[in-house]
Amino acid sequence: MSKIVLITGASSGIGKSMASYLQQQGLNVYGTSRNSEHGQVIDGITFLKLDVTNDQSVHDAVSYLLEKEGKIDVLINNAGIGMVGSGEDSTPIEMKVQFETNFYGTVRLMQAVLPSMRNRKEGLIINISSLAGLFGLPYRGVYSAAKFAINGLSESMRMELISYGVHLSVICPGDFKTPIKTSRIRAKKSESSVYKEEFDKVYTLMNEELDNSGDPVQVAKMAFKIIGTKEPRPFYLVASAFQKCVVMLRYWIPTKAFQWLMMRNYKMLK
Repeated sequence: MSKIVLITGASSGIGKSMASYLQQQGLNVYGTSRNSEHGQVIDGITFLKLDVTNDQSVHDAVSYLLEKEGKIDVLINNAGIGMVGSGEDSTPIEMKVQFETNFYGTVRLMQAVLPSMRNRKEGLIINISSLAGLFGLPYRGVYSAAKFAINGLSESMRMELISYGVHLSVICPGDFKTPIKTSRIRAKKSESSVYKEEFDKVYTLMNEELDNSGDPVQVAKMAFKIIGTKEPRPFYLVASAFQKCVVMLRYWIPTKAFQWLMMRNYKMLK
């Protein structure tokens, strides 16, 4: 029997790429979107209506799928939004919106599927994090904070779940061509900020990196590899060779030196 895979945020970007690729590999894939209905087929993928920021919506979608299929073998927490702006300019309300989707949305889905996975003593959760969850990025501090939080919680929960037969892994993707730059939250105070000149320069370079990045199918292929692995690792990195080198540098050289290189990359040095 084909594995049942639930992917949040599957209507665009990395989520859409994963849903399409995993289905092509013979898995029974369900995607989620706030703008779909239960059972609606979009681009060949069966969707569930789900808003990760709403407790009842999460409960209803997971209950619907469990009733229909009897199980959920794999949960891929992919739904997320970007945010840019300085830490000083980002208001607590804007930060809460970011965390409500990127962190608490992931928590809601895990808590909804875990009882059935534990009862079956079998299951896999893959949380999609980011390189930004491995080190802080200038003018993306709130986004980095949410991804750091996912990484920390996932590391802890992996140890809690393994004796119940449930595996938990994190994928940290680098830059890939997705529509994220069109949906990012931008701190409202950025337009009149003392940081505006530098922020605009960094933001332009950030988008240029995204435009020149790779195909998100690479993340989908990694997810498929993890699904087929008996004992998956806690963390997986999917990024360009350059970005992988940056990650290694983060742990090989002093933090001050690493941050100097980051600032140099984003032309922040005076």
